[in-house]
Amino acid sequence: MARDPRLTLQTLLVLRAMLEDPERERFGLELSRETGQPTGTIYPIIIRLERCGWVESFWEPAEHHLREGRRRRRYYRLTDDGAQRAREAIAAAERTRGGIWSPSVTGDLS
Repeated sequence: MARDPRLTLQTLLVLRAMLEDPERERFGLELSRETGQPTGTIYPIIIRLERCGWVESFWEPAEHHLREGRRRRRYYRLTDDGAQRAREAIAAAERTRGGIWSPSVTGDLS
């Protein structure tokens, strides 16, 4: 596994959104909507988190997207270790950066 991911504000926003329900599977556009970040920002973050072992991903079964007439989705979920590391990273960011979760910055994620 790679070293820990770079914990930018955008990465912390993704982790915060995923921690709202750590076992829930989300697709990229869903994370984009939850965080207010463009998909062009979300996907590189998710890839880095997956390479570090914080996130796991899988393709949905073909019958789901075929039945709904849309493109196939790749779903992402925090690993158990990733959820713990995300909690620690957010706590550390709150201690060192202070107030990063204010409504003006995050759109009221607190």
